[in-house]
Amino acid sequence: MKDALLIIDMQQYIQQRLDQGVGSYPLQAIDQGLALLDIYRQHQRPIIHIFHHDSDPAGALSADKSAALPLDGFRPQPNEKFFIKHHSSAFTDTDLHSHLVQEEITHLTVIGAVTGFCVNSTIRAAADRQFTVTLIEDATVSFDLLGTAFNAEILWATTLALLAADFAQVIPFTQWRLNHENYF
Repeated sequence: MKDALLIIDMQQYIQQRLDQGVGSYPLQAIDQGLALLDIYRQHQRPIIHIFHHDSDPAGALSADKSAALPLDGFRPQPNEKFFIKHHSSAFTDTDLHSHLVQEEITHLTVIGAVTGFCVNSTIRAAADRQFTVTLIEDATVSFDLLGTAFNAEILWATTLALLAADFAQVIPFTQWRLNHENYF
């Protein structure tokens, strides 16, 4: 099994939402993601970044807007692959699937944002394509769904439960670390 770290949408819009006071969960998600990214970098394991850019130039995540830039610490290094997506799933209209097949990657360790949206869509698409997936639960960011009664924690927990039921192994970073002590 060849594994890659798949980082979904860790972009400045996350920090902008936090700065605006939008509720998020879990609070340590960005730090946990950076810690995992650091481990993969130290051991020179495959890392793939996914960035969302709106197709509409007026969109908040259009390529020329600050919200579309990588979140601090998540800028791809020269040896790290990245893909730009315009839809929820990182597999839709990108070369991600071809890249994974070409590199013989069969397992994805996933972190990123937003849990109930692009993380969810990408993991389901990966499972449909026969990839095995591990989602690091406390390294994925959820936000309150504004205008509803659904807060970030409820959305996070519900999405993780659904993904764990049929699409991915869902574990905390501490368990991943214990499971991979001898892997790296």
